[in-house]
Amino acid sequence: MLIGHYAPALVLQRARPTLKLWQLFLATQFVDVLWGIFILTGIEHARIVPGFTESNDLDLWDIPYTHGLIANVAWALLTFLVWRTFSKAPTRTCDATIMALAVASHFAGDYLVHVPDLPILEAQGPKLGLGLWRYRPLALITETALFAGASALWWLPRAQQPGSKPVALWLLGMTAFAALSFFIPTPPTPAAMAASGLALYAACAALAAWAERRVSGGADVGATATTRTRP
Repeated sequence: MLIGHYAPALVLQRARPTLKLWQLFLATQFVDVLWGIFILTGIEHARIVPGFTESNDLDLWDIPYTHGLIANVAWALLTFLVWRTFSKAPTRTCDATIMALAVASHFAGDYLVHVPDLPILEAQGPKLGLGLWRYRPLALITETALFAGASALWWLPRAQQPGSKPVALWLLGMTAFAALSFFIPTPPTPAAMAASGLALYAACAALAAWAERRVSGGADVGATATTRTRP
């Protein structure tokens, strides 16, 4: 899953507007950011196998530190502890919880689409994955629908705000990219995929920051003020 991972970010930001959308975008892709770094540094390993699934050619045979179930729980807990420790906001405990949920959501999204390559603990042990990537039309519909639905939930309360139309076009473009990504050729090497992924995550986070600024002062302002009074 790629763009679909941002669906929880949009939903969680609507529920917890004290957090920035770009922060939640990075949190939902935190595991893949680590994966990109770990692939480039040789800590984890993957290989390109043409026709590995209908959706992509990537065989993720050694990813226990980023995509393992226990590892994902650990990264989520670490996110909570770091946010809770270093944030000075009065809402830091609930904010930290939402950030941890955003990180944990990555495993749930990957579980839907990955073939059984998500380790429970170690690369040689049992692995999880429902395997929707084996059926490209089903995976495409699932990922695109998740992102489109979350986008509508996030954007509709802001629809009357100045700047909302360019943001709507951005979300439509992201939805289209979610579908088109299933037909984009796999990069020639895992390192190339890791590097292009890191660039994409940075670009998406920057665009999320831009989008939120465009519709700042929208329907969630009152919710923000209310949320700031809660711990």
